[in-house]
Amino acid sequence: MSSQCTIRASRKATVIAYLYVGFIAAVAAVRGMAGVHSDETQAVLYFLSFPGSLLVTALLILPLGALSDTSGAGTANPYGSMLYLVGGAALNVLIVFAAVKAFSYLRIARRTD
Repeated sequence: MSSQCTIRASRKATVIAYLYVGFIAAVAAVRGMAGVHSDETQAVLYFLSFPGSLLVTALLILPLGALSDTSGAGTANPYGSMLYLVGGAALNVLIVFAAVKAFSYLRIARRTD
């Protein structure tokens, strides 16, 4: 009985994760197609993907920009923020997954002691 409950909970978590990343991607794509660069929607999207988008920027985008000696100031790409937002949302899903696994391992280890 508990394995069936675990499978359902896992499936719900997977669907929620896909919906979260898909929502961020869809809104960012619509904003890019509309040619919108800065507005309140972008601020909300950055808030929704906050820790991940910051980590993607600091650990991926900035080092790659420094290695290629390019700054994004000269070119305006309407889909530019999509990489930060979708990458950040996917990284948030991975962070939550790792935290849940770590807590479950700790709970199992505590039970066996």
